[in-house]
Amino acid sequence: MRNQSDLSFGTFMVVDKGSRSVSATGAVADRAIVTLEGRQPSPARFTVEYDRGNESKQVLEVTIELVMSAPSSVRFGGVDARLSAFETDLPGHSRVTSGEAMTVRLTNCRTRVCSRTFAIGGRLDLTRSFGGAKIDIPIIVDARITGSERL
Repeated sequence: MRNQSDLSFGTFMVVDKGSRSVSATGAVADRAIVTLEGRQPSPARFTVEYDRGNESKQVLEVTIELVMSAPSSVRFGGVDARLSAFETDLPGHSRVTSGEAMTVRLTNCRTRVCSRTFAIGGRLDLTRSFGGAKIDIPIIVDARITGSERL
């Protein structure tokens, strides 16, 4: 697994409560926030790779199980943040929850390294009682090979 880019909700201000959603395609939806200049919102991007270890041209289909994990809420000073409503651009896994297993198939694998890049979006709900914060919430994606079949 390689992390290509982090899920970014961009730079914005919330007076009391608000939320921002960033879809897996990069679409942004705001509720009760004021957008500020700075970092732009974007989905996280990950790449899962399978290295077959040789230059064989034997066609493989590799099945990989992915599990995404992220804390549901964090507190930074006077700001409470809750991360939810995850979505991906992986077929069959448009909506996911932290801890849910997703299956990815690398089909027609003919090269030494086969890969698939995918995006993860989500929703950030904020409640501000005082001050401000730079909020960093890690999203971790673990992968394990569950099958490899020669075609």
